[in-house]
Amino acid sequence: MVQGIAHPKMAYLLKRFTQKKLVDPKTLSRSQLSRCLSIFDLTALGIGSTLGAGIYVLAGEVARSMAGPSIVISFFIAAVASVLSGLCYAEFGARVPKAGSAYIYSYVTVGELCAFVIGWNLFLEYVIGASSVARAWSDYFDSVLDGKIRNYTLTHIGEIHTAGLSRYPDFFALVLLLLVTFVLGIGVKNSSRFNNIFTGINLFVILFITCVGIYFARSENWTSDFTPFGISGVFTGAATCFYAFVGFDVIATTGEEAKNPSKAIPISIVLSLGICFVAYFGVSAVLTLMVPYNQLAERGALPEVFAMRGAPWAKYIIAVGALCGLTASLIGGLFPLPRMLYAMASDGLIFKFLAKVNPKTEIPVIATVLSGALAAFLALIFDLEALVEMMSIGTLLAYTIVALCVLLLRYQPGSVGIVKGGEKIFSTNEETSDDEVPREDTRLTQETDGPTLQTARLAAIGIYFNVVIYFFISILLIWGDDAILNGQAWAIFMACLLGILLVTFIVLLVRQPQNKTPLPFKVPCVPAVPLFSIFINVFLILKLNYLTWIRFAVWMTVGLSIYIFYGLRHSVEGKRQQEQEGYVPLDQINGKNDQDKDGETLE
Repeated sequence: MVQGIAHPKMAYLLKRFTQKKLVDPKTLSRSQLSRCLSIFDLTALGIGSTLGAGIYVLAGEVARSMAGPSIVISFFIAAVASVLSGLCYAEFGARVPKAGSAYIYSYVTVGELCAFVIGWNLFLEYVIGASSVARAWSDYFDSVLDGKIRNYTLTHIGEIHTAGLSRYPDFFALVLLLLVTFVLGIGVKNSSRFNNIFTGINLFVILFITCVGIYFARSENWTSDFTPFGISGVFTGAATCFYAFVGFDVIATTGEEAKNPSKAIPISIVLSLGICFVAYFGVSAVLTLMVPYNQLAERGALPEVFAMRGAPWAKYIIAVGALCGLTASLIGGLFPLPRMLYAMASDGLIFKFLAKVNPKTEIPVIATVLSGALAAFLALIFDLEALVEMMSIGTLLAYTIVALCVLLLRYQPGSVGIVKGGEKIFSTNEETSDDEVPREDTRLTQETDGPTLQTARLAAIGIYFNVVIYFFISILLIWGDDAILNGQAWAIFMACLLGILLVTFIVLLVRQPQNKTPLPFKVPCVPAVPLFSIFINVFLILKLNYLTWIRFAVWMTVGLSIYIFYGLRHSVEGKRQQEQEGYVPLDQINGKNDQDKDGETLE
């Protein structure tokens, strides 16, 4: 009898966990949010989110201790890896231009549970990212003032002696975040203007650094020892530099605020990543050309380099650029937070009051205030150094799922979202006639010359097994690299076995027909580009510290509790499923079993 009761519960949960969000292209042009962002605005938002502390701090650290002058190659490799993920985001941004980024993409492709996991972790990524940038802004500004803010706080307020918390409360970071929250609260167009100004100043300073740095460059700093740490140093540096490109995904959260998202989102993602690469390449090149890499300072390498070459005045210009870059990063960090909460609350997976939109400013006002207050609180008291790595899990998981979704949809029959020619529905927020919109979601429509349900299943098997094999290959490369280099039999056997399995499932995938539906933007070289992107992300996930996984488990426990006790009962897609298919809600299944006569179990 226990099995009889458990069976409908498990069937119900499995059906709900894999329930996909259906997207009607006719409704994609309509949104409660203000559709006012241009390609220029989106590109500036992506650049501002990406070019923050990384260019003023990361370049010097990687060059000094990891890659030397070959840091330019490290940035190139990291840029290529980021572009692979960016192309996957671009295709989905054109297909399903909705607020929520990777959350909404996984919802329409994989299912509700996966979407919640991604959304919940992206929420953590954005809130910690905003808090850490605020702390970095405060620390940088305090260093310009020779530590006066820190000394005043320690003298008049005191020191915190609790493990995991900051040494002192950072009220400056708290006020800074509240100010940025206010800017975001006055409307998306106004906050976009602020971001454009700070991003423009930052780019001007970066151009100044590059041009003046070329004047002081010495070619012998490259020709004498270009790769002092070897090839392994280049790739180690690339893995670190990869995180310098994190931030472009903020563009994908603007699906309901871009004027023509199917066109603007792909172009903006590619443009922002390209401009960021040129900036990183230029700064890291002049940094290692001006002085030998081993003479770079541990902190503040850029101003120190100019001081060493007789231009100490440059530090003030660099400070302005750094603070403007951090301000743009702060706006970019807080900007997607309320959009993520708005998307999840609109779907009923978290508390619905977070989806309330102010009719005057056309932004999710409660979600914006709550996001800013939470980030401000974290920045006030927490030592965020231990939590910064936690951001990486959310980012890398999102990148992995988006690439996975691109693959799954490319081998499924029918189409999801907007097809090519449907971009014109975004020319106005007004409803268009039926002959002006693309065809509706035809997820299960059979195609005569394309994939079928059977080939889609075979492709899915190939895709999922490839991901599993990437997991074991990454483990072997991370913890068994010495054994492979030393020619140990077990390591060579495992490498050959994994290689054979990988080739087998790639061949299985390649032999399946792809969906030929014309899209506003398509990832090129499928399945190679998404598969390679997945491998890079899986490898970097497994490189994270084990403490990060412990924090991730705690965070997921909290999130899944909200989903199980609230989201399952209030999910919009779940209610639609129950209405269409007559499913019995989870909290009624036990009652129905109790009413069965003669002890009969449900079949």
